[in-house]
Amino acid sequence: MIKRLAVIAVLCVGTHLVLAQHATAPNGYYPETFNGDTFRGTVASVYDSTESLTLHFEKGNKLQDFTGRIEQPCAIPTKNGQPMRASDIPLGTDITAYYLESKDKTTGQKQNLIIGIAFNSFNGNSIPEDKRKMYYCTGQAHVKFRAYQ
Repeated sequence: MIKRLAVIAVLCVGTHLVLAQHATAPNGYYPETFNGDTFRGTVASVYDSTESLTLHFEKGNKLQDFTGRIEQPCAIPTKNGQPMRASDIPLGTDITAYYLESKDKTTGQKQNLIIGIAFNSFNGNSIPEDKRKMYYCTGQAHVKFRAYQ
């Protein structure tokens, strides 16, 4: 009986991990304060006034939303040659947000601060994993190599 319960527990935990949209960043150069947290989902909404966006994850009956504020315009040139802002990302785009948990200095509330994004698709076209690149959305130096595996 105990063995059967242990197997069920392992299966439940394993299933949860397979369906997880939170992940750990790949090895790379990141700001020192980055802990490796990422969230993958489709852009569901964008808030121009706060430079925030909401990502939506759905798989089977698992639904989760993630809202984060882009620390500063991302190092991706747009058609007008300016860095990319949250409002430049089309709704429905599949992205991975690299983020830090922080506190808002004025309200003291927890917030997710997006320091980088990677496009998993763009304009409905999937981007192969080996071609994906993380674009920085932070002014923090990203010189410290971090191995997360």
